[in-house]
Amino acid sequence: MGDLDIELQTYDAAIRHLRAALALDPADLESRNRLAVAYQAKGDSEDALGQIAKVLARDPKNALGYYTRAKIYSDQNRDPQALADAEKVVELQPQNPRGRILLAKILLRAPQDTAAADAKQNCERAVAALEPLPATQNEDSETLFLLSRAYGCAGNSEEAQKTLAAFEASSQNDRTTKENQAQAKHLVQQANERALKNDFAGSLDLLQQAIALDPTYGAAYSQLAKLYYSAGEMEKASEAIAKALARNPYQPDFLYVQGKVLEKQGKAEEALAAFAQAALVNPKESDAYFEMGAIYQQRNDRAHALAAYKKAVELSPEDADYQRALAALSGSAAPAP
Repeated sequence: MGDLDIELQTYDAAIRHLRAALALDPADLESRNRLAVAYQAKGDSEDALGQIAKVLARDPKNALGYYTRAKIYSDQNRDPQALADAEKVVELQPQNPRGRILLAKILLRAPQDTAAADAKQNCERAVAALEPLPATQNEDSETLFLLSRAYGCAGNSEEAQKTLAAFEASSQNDRTTKENQAQAKHLVQQANERALKNDFAGSLDLLQQAIALDPTYGAAYSQLAKLYYSAGEMEKASEAIAKALARNPYQPDFLYVQGKVLEKQGKAEEALAAFAQAALVNPKESDAYFEMGAIYQQRNDRAHALAAYKKAVELSPEDADYQRALAALSGSAAPAP
């Protein structure tokens, strides 16, 4: 639950769940590290540092603990402490790109009164931290910008110019990607409008255009799954919603659509699990509770069906379908033992 809350950026809930986990197992350093991350994300540096101190007291070689603390110190402009922790991260995990990038950032942020020789040495160390990064990481615009700065202040103007040109190309690619993402979102909205007008072909064409522009946009695949579902093409709907969930496994709408597809395929147990997950991610997902109620009712599990219908009505009291389902089941006789 704590992991899920962090993913959803509901940090108060994450803190609550992770503290409960640690009450059960105080020696669980993985959960304590997550708790520190949740505190940091919420802006509570003091409590985050307190949790990290406990982690490092138990495990002096915990790279994540040093990394989180280095980020906090860096944000607080406590560069000497941040530098020491970032160096420790790279020492413990030489292949960790985030650690190397953080180290370079700190090294390049030298105070104004730093001696020229020391500043140059810091720049050379930043180059040494960034150069070993994998090619995919070195294509990232932020990394390229840091590296061009590092080359420049280290006195290597030729490499600085080459890297700056690569940064500009990467930045242009980033802008194009953002434009494509915005256009894909607009196309999915248009596709939904076409679907509501029963224009299957037009909606399908717009969704295919959206996916071509931004293959990472999960909502396009989810809308595609809904389209195939309405057309009765369950295999295609299943493939599409699987792609949506591969891109965002915690999106409640995607989980709900998956549940509907599984239900239509006769996979009641798997559908029930998908609806339960949707309700777990979004406790206000009344449709998921209603669908769970229907499945429980089909299985003659009256107690669970009633509980699910009651929850659906509690969340959406104005929904007539929910009210009818609850009233019908409430008025029916309990099955004989």
